[in-house]
Amino acid sequence: MDFIDYCDRHRILLIILPPHSTHTLQPLDVVLFKPLSQAYSNELTNHLHKAQGLTLIKKGDFFPLFWSAWISSFTESLILKAFEATGIWPMDANVILRRFASTPDAERSSSSGLSDHDWRKLDRLVRAAFNDSHQYEARKLRSSVHHISVQYELLQLENEGLKEALQHKKKHKKKGKALDLQQRQEEAVREQDKMEEKLQKAQAKKQREEAQLQRQVELEEKRVGRQRLKEIREQERAKKAAERARKVEAQHQTKTIQQAQQRKRKAPPSSPTK
Repeated sequence: MDFIDYCDRHRILLIILPPHSTHTLQPLDVVLFKPLSQAYSNELTNHLHKAQGLTLIKKGDFFPLFWSAWISSFTESLILKAFEATGIWPMDANVILRRFASTPDAERSSSSGLSDHDWRKLDRLVRAAFNDSHQYEARKLRSSVHHISVQYELLQLENEGLKEALQHKKKHKKKGKALDLQQRQEEAVREQDKMEEKLQKAQAKKQREEAQLQRQVELEEKRVGRQRLKEIREQERAKKAAERARKVEAQHQTKTIQQAQQRKRKAPPSSPTK
């Protein structure tokens, strides 16, 4: 309900489709997805052709390719056609109902244009042939028809792929010089990668040597600083020792003078001579 309320508040038209019906009722599935897929395949093919197979497809390449495909395929006219093809706008339920209104006679009359791999048409023929489509035999036959149709389509795709691979191989045999040019280009790319790798290693080595030299300079500066501090401390200790010695000498001299003065005062006066 929260989602429905959100759509109502923002004037978004909400379409609720029955299960397993998007291939018939959803505009994206009916009209838009196929042109988008084809446009993206074309963009990817052009990108690979321009790169000549020298670069890999990465995650960062997806959005530019997808956006170009989106712009070229999701046009206003195609979007309007998608809504019209599903009977949404202009509103016309018969657009969808006509697909299910065909009778077995009509299907039988159109069987001449039936392709072997169109399993949906074959499935409708099987259901028309049985009164009860839920019978075991009917379900089994429908499953077999579906399996055979899928196998046939896979074989066709495999056959087309083998034909393209064979043509591609013949084309490369005829254009040996182009292959040599491509090999030279690949070799040039590899050489460039090697040169870049060597340059990166040389730069890394230079950085390590500069860092080692910087550490040696810092260690030498610390050693000189410690030596200078040691000399200053020794000078201060020598200065303090000299000051203490001077004070002791001064005290000793003062004490000697005081003792001499005391002895002089204690000495008896001398008698006068006759």
